[in-house]
Amino acid sequence: MRASFSRPAAWRVCGAIAAATLMATAAYAAERTVAGTATIIRTMSVSTTAQMSFGRLQYNGAGPATASVVVRAAPPMARGSTDVQLLPNGGETPAIRVITGEPGRIYRVTPPGSATAAPGGLTVTGFTLWSANSGDITASRLGQLDAQGKDTIRIGASLMVPKGTKNDTFTANTPVTITYD
Repeated sequence: MRASFSRPAAWRVCGAIAAATLMATAAYAAERTVAGTATIIRTMSVSTTAQMSFGRLQYNGAGPATASVVVRAAPPMARGSTDVQLLPNGGETPAIRVITGEPGRIYRVTPPGSATAAPGGLTVTGFTLWSANSGDITASRLGQLDAQGKDTIRIGASLMVPKGTKNDTFTANTPVTITYD
């Protein structure tokens, strides 16, 4: 024998089943406890205390068509060249960045492949990295913030100097990327 329902009765039955399901689900959800944690990491900030300067120099010698001047990243500040004449009072310095953030966090420094020095658009390559907290980080590119959440990195490089470069002071903007690792 086949049961027959009118449409309003069928809808009432479906509505009753849906209401019972919702109440059972709500009762189950109300009994459930969820625990979670959140870790807030202090935002990293980077400030520049010195732009890279290769100082005053000129290259009028009889050496190769292009020579280099190297500014060392590690203190004390030093620069050197075998063919380029290095002149005094040029304000030579590696680029210096102060990093602040979450104490004890490891960060990664990514220097550019090359940069351009002014004046003259000379090429800057061979970047080296030194951290006040970790020492030479050129190979690993990883530094660590101290217990106060600070570190200072120094960025050195080589300036490619063509023969005939006149007496001038050469500086370079060295854009590096610094991120938490």
